[in-house]
Amino acid sequence: MTVIHDSRGVPHLVEQPADMEVVEKAIVQLVSMKLDHERCRRYARATPPLALMLAVDLLCSMERPSAMEAARICDALRETEPAEPRTGAMLSAVGSWAAGDLVAARNGFQALVDTYPGDAVSVYAAHMLDFYLGDAPHMLASIEAAIGRFADDDPVTGYLHGLHGFALEENGLITAAIERCGVALEAHSDDIYAMHALVHCLYETGRHEEGARYIQDYMRGRDASTPMRIHVWWHYALFELYADRVQDVLACYRIGIRRKTSARSAEDLDAVTLLWRLALVRPSLDLSAYWRSLHEDWKPYTDENWYLFNDFHAYLTYCQVGDHGRADSLLEAVLSRREKVSEEMVDIFLGFRSFTTGDYADAAARLARSFRHSSEMGGSNAQRDVIEMTGIEAALRSRNYELARHLRDSGRIFRHQGPVIRRYEERLAELRTSENHSQGVLT
Repeated sequence: MTVIHDSRGVPHLVEQPADMEVVEKAIVQLVSMKLDHERCRRYARATPPLALMLAVDLLCSMERPSAMEAARICDALRETEPAEPRTGAMLSAVGSWAAGDLVAARNGFQALVDTYPGDAVSVYAAHMLDFYLGDAPHMLASIEAAIGRFADDDPVTGYLHGLHGFALEENGLITAAIERCGVALEAHSDDIYAMHALVHCLYETGRHEEGARYIQDYMRGRDASTPMRIHVWWHYALFELYADRVQDVLACYRIGIRRKTSARSAEDLDAVTLLWRLALVRPSLDLSAYWRSLHEDWKPYTDENWYLFNDFHAYLTYCQVGDHGRADSLLEAVLSRREKVSEEMVDIFLGFRSFTTGDYADAAARLARSFRHSSEMGGSNAQRDVIEMTGIEAALRSRNYELARHLRDSGRIFRHQGPVIRRYEERLAELRTSENHSQGVLT
């Protein structure tokens, strides 16, 4: 093995200089979400940088089986005793991630970025870990510090602008985010992450019609291998949901969201919260068949629990179909893991459980005092809106005007206009009138 520096001055341990061409291509593939896993697996033992990039990409799925494969990759590389500092540091960071210690992994990759400013793999990994940790401020600070270190004509730079755009959006800097997404898409028109960040911006500004059209145009002609395909269609369904086009939401659910690339339950994260939102907006709909199908796919997850955001979606599914025993077992397993789960996170889980048992007062109280801490579970602002939306619904159903108004005034979703949000406003106004009338009668 010999150490060769890539075009950004980052050292890599390879068998021969010619291997660097494959490594350089893989770096671009990774940050563009197009890494060739089979090729990486073929050359992993002989080319440690490919093995490490494969491990990072596997871990980005945040599924326990993928984490176990990443751990095996690390074990195999350690057997060769690589004596190159960056490779050793990468192994440590990847190993922490595979073990479920996301904070240590993020800190490890950030230290690599600080040591090797052109380390695009570590920039990407740190960004993804910040997202999974729900640490939007660090996600923005990290990418802003890193992006200026890359040349304008570097093929990874455009994709880093996409990461920057998403970080800006998650921190509420929408105008700057839209501009940065434009720069990224000008560099690479097929940059799915920049496209996705722009969709988030349209969601945050309530531009539902524009967002739905944009997704339709972008996804036209793209096949099932398109990165983030299911998640992008979830965004489309969300735009249609707020516009109250229920049949379009259901069609998108069946054709775009449940048409999976594998049978794994973690591909159903977006399916779960889309169905849940639809049930809130249209409680008269019979969605039981959809929920039973989801429940079958999520059943194995109890033994695969690994990441809080995924845990939440499995728990929600179990509760929704009345499988509260499995839900309780999952929560016990989550709390027994080594990472600390805050009281607010437990409140969120139990709040959804109470909602499914009809204890709306308890659900509203738990979610109202906890929803502002929901970033701790990871995911995006848009994904976590389901918590606030459920809290408002629970407050309305328990006829707690003050709590519903508090959620309306301090939350996010009432910034979006449209028929669904107007109905919430109307129900809130009716509840206030009813409460005032009751107080008048009592007086």
